[in-house]
Amino acid sequence: MAEEEAIEIIPDTVVHRVGGGHKENLQLSQLEKELAPPGISVLLGGTPQEAAVQMQNAFPRSRKWHESVQRIGTATVETIRAAGFEIIADPTTRFPNHARLIHPNGFAGFTDANLERLTQAFEDIAED
Repeated sequence: MAEEEAIEIIPDTVVHRVGGGHKENLQLSQLEKELAPPGISVLLGGTPQEAAVQMQNAFPRSRKWHESVQRIGTATVETIRAAGFEIIADPTTRFPNHARLIHPNGFAGFTDANLERLTQAFEDIAED
């Protein structure tokens, strides 16, 4: 979303993290560390089940995504902000509701202590 006008995301917007809201799934991968700003992918709006279906439909042959969607971490923008993180819109062709969960201090903000606070913002929903 470079050079585009920032999209405001209201506090009660639902946020889903495929794979769950546990600390290991909220850490930055090497690729995510290189983003500007660094952050992890999330989907905005809908239900956990809809987020799972969205991922499965986008990657129908990927075992990784079919296994990881068995657990969805769900939070709101408000609870994520209360944990010291932020959400920025980052729509893609496959995911118009894609966003990135970032920290104001960038990569340095993804410390163990901050991630522990962030996990408290999420509720994990297990899929059948």
